[in-house]
Amino acid sequence: MLIVSKRDYVNYTNVMSNLKNTKNQNKTLKLNRIIFALLLFGGLISCNTSIIKVPNSPYPISNDSFSLDTIAHGFTIPYGIAIVEENEYFITDRVGKMFHLKDGNQTEIGGMPEVATFGTPGIPAILHGGLMDISIHPNYSTNPWIYISYLNPEGLAMVSRLKIQQNTATQFEIIFTARNQDYTGNGMRIVWEDDTHFFLNIGNSNWSSSSNPVLYAQDFNHDAGKIHRLMEDGSIPADNPIFDSLESPTTIWSYGHRDVQGLYFDESTNTLFGVEHGPKGGDEFNIIEKEKNYGWPLFSNGINYDGAWVSTISEDSAAKFTVFPEHYWTVPTNDGGQAIAPACLLKVNGSNISDWNDYFLFGSLAYRRLMKYNRETKETFGLNIEGRVRTIKQLPSGDIIALIERNDLNKSNGSIVRISQ
Repeated sequence: MLIVSKRDYVNYTNVMSNLKNTKNQNKTLKLNRIIFALLLFGGLISCNTSIIKVPNSPYPISNDSFSLDTIAHGFTIPYGIAIVEENEYFITDRVGKMFHLKDGNQTEIGGMPEVATFGTPGIPAILHGGLMDISIHPNYSTNPWIYISYLNPEGLAMVSRLKIQQNTATQFEIIFTARNQDYTGNGMRIVWEDDTHFFLNIGNSNWSSSSNPVLYAQDFNHDAGKIHRLMEDGSIPADNPIFDSLESPTTIWSYGHRDVQGLYFDESTNTLFGVEHGPKGGDEFNIIEKEKNYGWPLFSNGINYDGAWVSTISEDSAAKFTVFPEHYWTVPTNDGGQAIAPACLLKVNGSNISDWNDYFLFGSLAYRRLMKYNRETKETFGLNIEGRVRTIKQLPSGDIIALIERNDLNKSNGSIVRISQ
């Protein structure tokens, strides 16, 4: 039985009744996105240059021993990478391009779908949308499907699969289309559970406050703010959960997410891990489980960018029916705290960089550097790899591949780097 206080019960019922009214908040959301963008980029762009500065790490720098080798460049926001073998990869750029990189030779793939990318007026940066993750089928050598996630021009999150012939996308199949437009925080990752099932996240970082909640993440009729689980052809697995008020399974696996930007499936323990953007602080490290509610926006450890309170219920009440993060990050500041904005996730095993084994690596978009997290000790360290790292993957050899977006808003100088001992 769920037991909440009278005040929290009233708050909960009130915010749930607002589900149908959230579409009327567009003007407020637009203004708040501008505020967010100004805060995100404020002080980082010089008046005399388009180069974005790298702030100091909020955590101790771990002086680990490694070497960096740039293996490709000329990207705007390299977002996803699919590793075919040690020296062959497919790479997406958020602006809508896909590349094949093999033995140092880089070729653009034609026939990619049209995508929507956008930012905020006055800020010369892409903040949302575009061509995002890419993944190959687990049995790619015999089943050569390539999967991509992206935001189409109508603002719908999509997953398609395709094959490559003569550097052109062929046999293009749309296998998932979100039911609702979603223009905020739609970072999408594709992670395979096994040979026939994959997970997909769709974010929902709309501006939400205790007095004006945006509740898409709690709405089973909306695909944003969810982790989805699909079959390899995009169909719904029969063992997906059946949520209250629904009569059959949907693609939804878990809900109440704000904006998961990194997913990692640990095959040794069959555990799905995720890192998630909070608002101003409250970034989360979660274990994602079937049918669970992760709380957004009913409860958060962060606040809004204007200092407004986010949570609509108390922590005690949220503990009764939502899952709290295993760990969360808020960098202390004089104005209530700062987010680190984790962007990707990898658990390192068998690497030649011994200082990284059994750590989780992730990119911090806010502090523009790679970081590592020790799940046992809860310690976080900055690393001497600067830039907005969008994706990290481990090669068969144990080396690490990192995708780093441009640091000059007037150039496409994003790069792919190989990290080794």
